Amino acid sequence: MIKRGRVALAAVLALAGVACGHPEKSVVDQYFNAVNAKDTQTLSSFAAVTFDKKVDRWAIKKTISEDKKPAPLPDLVQKAKDADAAVAINKKAASAWSLDRFKEIEAVREARKNNKPVPPKLAEVATKWDDFNTKDRDGKKTVAVSKDAVEKEKRSMARSIGDVEDVESLKGDVNEKQIEVDLTIGGQQQPYVMTLRKYDVKRDNGQTVRGRWVIQNLQPMS
Repeated sequence: MIKRGRVALAAVLALAGVACGHPEKSVVDQYFNAVNAKDTQTLSSFAAVTFDKKVDRWAIKKTISEDKKPAPLPDLVQKAKDADAAVAINKKAASAWSLDRFKEIEAVREARKNNKPVPPKLAEVATKWDDFNTKDRDGKKTVAVSKDAVEKEKRSMARSIGDVEDVESLKGDVNEKQIEVDLTIGGQQQPYVMTLRKYDVKRDNGQTVRGRWVIQNLQPMS
């Protein structure tokens, strides 16, 4: 009985060792099973990339790289807020400046509307007004790009930690790993690089919100 117990324990430890060797194996299996089943709904829940070929077999060969860095969402949110504030400041400054120059600004607009040169006496007003308008356009573009980055990162986090209401306040790390995966497609084996991501973040009260490994990218090895 003791011998059998030792054999069973050894088997359990061996299996644990395999699991520890590739902790991401389950999500890789889930990914290619969903790919082969063309289950796009399941794929979208934990993968940022799809795959349009049937995979006969797949095998994780090795880990290429691992990286841990601060989760970027708090900084992205702050950049979006700063961009919004910059647009508001410029708008307020433009409104204050234009109050006493309404007639001059209208004259500049009228000249340009009629494809006429701006009178030399209004050149300084025209330059200043153009500067405000340029800052407004550039600022709004920055706001749009910043908010798009925030939403993209929220989607990335949701795939790993699920839908969390206070996601913008979560701070912690994002782990990224690249692994080499051999794919057999149509009888031909080809190595691919798969990028995986996992978030480990906390709420302000210290409560941990642990994520799962998700698929971020998949590309043939060059």
